[in-house]
Amino acid sequence: MRPLLHLSGLLLSCLLLQSGPLAAQPLQLPEPLEVLPQQDPAKVELGRALFFDRRLSGDGTVSCAVCHIPDEAFADGQKISGAYPTNKHWRHTNSLLNVGYLDVFFWDGRSRSLEDQALGPIHSSFEMNLNPRFLVAKLREIPEYQELFVKACGGGATQERILDSLAAFERTLVVNDSPFDRYLRGEDEALSAQAKQGLEIFFGPRGNCGQCHSGPLLSDQKFHNLGVAELPELISDPQHRTTRNFFLGEMGLPPMERDPGYYAISRREKVLGAFRTPPLRQVEQSAPYMHNGSLGSLSEVIEFFNRGGGEDPNKSKLLKPLGLNEDEKQALEVFLRSLSGSYPQVRAPRPPGL
Repeated sequence: MRPLLHLSGLLLSCLLLQSGPLAAQPLQLPEPLEVLPQQDPAKVELGRALFFDRRLSGDGTVSCAVCHIPDEAFADGQKISGAYPTNKHWRHTNSLLNVGYLDVFFWDGRSRSLEDQALGPIHSSFEMNLNPRFLVAKLREIPEYQELFVKACGGGATQERILDSLAAFERTLVVNDSPFDRYLRGEDEALSAQAKQGLEIFFGPRGNCGQCHSGPLLSDQKFHNLGVAELPELISDPQHRTTRNFFLGEMGLPPMERDPGYYAISRREKVLGAFRTPPLRQVEQSAPYMHNGSLGSLSEVIEFFNRGGGEDPNKSKLLKPLGLNEDEKQALEVFLRSLSGSYPQVRAPRPPGL
């Protein structure tokens, strides 16, 4: 009986190894992006006109497209976003690509709809600085705009129709043909061998990036403190400080020496300095990175996470040093570059009435 017992023990050991924690677990890859509902063409046309129109700002110099530049992946390529003339912002501009898939907007999550997000910069004193009611009055005096509103919305300009049209246009800014997207749809050859190695690092236990960059957007849309250091100019420059502290005052908070992130919305100490996980589509073109643009390249971002993030008392416990070697870091960067595809080449129309 002993040989049989020995053989059965070996078989049991093999089964345990195949099904137990030592067995290689399949990667949990996200589902491909779903197709968004078709937007009304007339409303998209109106939204495009509004998006590029500088008359949506108080002095007629700033449009949505000034900070969300089409050729910069609908971001602006700067560390810190531009601001209304003579002012300075204190956060980095998010890309608008695939924004129609999001449920949470802005770095601090203060908006929960694309329409509400569109309103924020228009009336912000340091962004576009225009009373929305005054904007409605301005557009009602432009016959061409009135025609566009009637065609798209069945009536004249209102705040709700302005925001609906801007959101309809922004929902058309979709990237879904990157090599990674094609790989998810079954095109195995869409990714190179090095990109596949990077994919395994990203979604596997070696990098574990997918714990936050999850789902079809590669964002859990939650808030994490990564220990990102404040930029020196955001601490020392009076104009940057003024803008941040004005914003905090509007949120009912006292001046602070740092960007509080999601704390300004939630008032929970444990999320002080936490920011929404950014989606990664077209990440190659949306440098610099982080909420304050403090990391200038993908290689810097990888190095930041490889050492376990920055230093902060509230830093997420999910962050730990990775110990990636140079080959692994290069493979991870190649994979991140595979997240870029083509997106609508949008050009500014002639401003209605001009």
